Amino acid sequence: MDSLAPRPVMSVCASRRRVFHPFWRLLGLIPCLLLTLSVQAQQSGSINGAVTDPSGGVIPGAQVTVTSESQGTAFKAVTNSAGEYSVPALEAGTYNLQVKAPGFKTFEAKGIVLRVSRTERVDAKLSLGDVSAEVSVTGNDLGAIQTESPEISFTITGEQITQIVLNGRNFTQLVTLSPGVTNQTGQDEGETGVAGSVAFSMNGGRVEYNNWELDGSSVMDNGSNSTLNVYPDVDAIAESEVLTSNYGAQYGRNASGTVLAQTKSGTEHLHGDAFEFLRNDAFNARNYFNSTVPTYKKHDYGFTVGGPVILPKMYHPEKKKTFFFYSEEWRHEIVPGNNFNQQVPSDAERTGNFADLCPASGSEVDANYPDCPVEPGTQTYYPNDQVPIDPNGNALLALIPAANVGSGSSSFYRSAPSQLTTNREELFRVDQTISDKWRGFYRFIYVSWSTVSSAPTFQSNAFPTVQNSFAGPGVDMVANLTYAASPSLVNEFVADYTTDHITLTNISQGIGRQNFTGNGFFDNGYSGVLPSISVAG
Repeated sequence: MDSLAPRPVMSVCASRRRVFHPFWRLLGLIPCLLLTLSVQAQQSGSINGAVTDPSGGVIPGAQVTVTSESQGTAFKAVTNSAGEYSVPALEAGTYNLQVKAPGFKTFEAKGIVLRVSRTERVDAKLSLGDVSAEVSVTGNDLGAIQTESPEISFTITGEQITQIVLNGRNFTQLVTLSPGVTNQTGQDEGETGVAGSVAFSMNGGRVEYNNWELDGSSVMDNGSNSTLNVYPDVDAIAESEVLTSNYGAQYGRNASGTVLAQTKSGTEHLHGDAFEFLRNDAFNARNYFNSTVPTYKKHDYGFTVGGPVILPKMYHPEKKKTFFFYSEEWRHEIVPGNNFNQQVPSDAERTGNFADLCPASGSEVDANYPDCPVEPGTQTYYPNDQVPIDPNGNALLALIPAANVGSGSSSFYRSAPSQLTTNREELFRVDQTISDKWRGFYRFIYVSWSTVSSAPTFQSNAFPTVQNSFAGPGVDMVANLTYAASPSLVNEFVADYTTDHITLTNISQGIGRQNFTGNGFFDNGYSGVLPSISVAG
């Protein structure tokens, strides 16, 4: 069977359902971005507060500067007539705040932690004195208490993401750290690609009613509503937030929880890492019905790199305003698929000899043996219990494996064949600070996931005599452009494209219909292969 089932989701403009190389997809996105853009749930945050003097009086016109610790990029604002300031459209990270006003000492607050989509309030009380003097407030988690929104949420920090051991290294597993979230995936070890699952119940909600957003782009596979189109490398995730209740209307579409994840950006210094995680069958126990331990080998390895893009001054008068981040991850897994323990015909029975099950040849019909075939026109069993084999039955034997355990009426096929699954994922992101008011980023993910099914993918009670390759590549890209027109007006434009494909291809030999004359409901050729069967009892 060979089928292609694309499920694209576009939030910007319509597209024909063709399969293009990712580069051409990117070029095709540009005119859509220029013509019309749709607003998605924003993931950027802001820092605001009030500036007052020692008596509590407001200070209008104070100069406020917020600086990113990782990129060194500064964003400026001025307090209004009420002494209030707001610096909007900030990515999650750690920031330093500086406030200056004539006749007052400079105020500095360092280590302000801004979470995904949060609004943090940091008030500044200035002291009288020379502006060259400083009053510094330092803390590792300034602004961490959410006072600007009633939403109930839980933040999974970058430190937790990199230090918590994840069995399967799937970032969605981290949502179970949030109160009120239960895992209903049925997977002890998190899977990725088409085999992944995001069946998590949040505050008792249905598992299909959650929103999954990455950099403001919905990555839910709407074809199945149970997995994601892409699963970014754990080392590429900067932070994730789980919203379980009371969140704003911008997170609509589904009625249960919302998960907001943000990928990493480059910093003002070049940095990166390399990793490898592996498992094997050295300490595995064997299945009760198997005589040996099946092959079990998993390799997960890759790297990340990020930093500034230094452009010539004629193109970029100020350095370190363009940053890049790139990650690559490979998975190579050979693990058991189905565990087979099925009674099958013995070698003699495959030739039509049922002496191990039926009474002696020539004996009369015995009610205790209702399944033993009787020679037509007689009341006796076949001579030597040798039954003529119908050509269709003989053809179907290609689908039933020979017994490898036991003999006679106690012949079984027992096996746990290991199947190969490969997954390669690349992620690229570039961030650009155009000015204090304009900034944006573009992020692209491509995942190539494929496996070999030890039995037909959509068939139960089947044997590994029939296998198919199962390919499920996925793509997700998002472009973000933010304009902070004023402290009270921010326009955030998000254009995203996400899709995945499923291709099933038969890779089995010797299952053709050349010697099979049976038909089905539709005379459509049946792809030239035998019908599926199941063996029970």
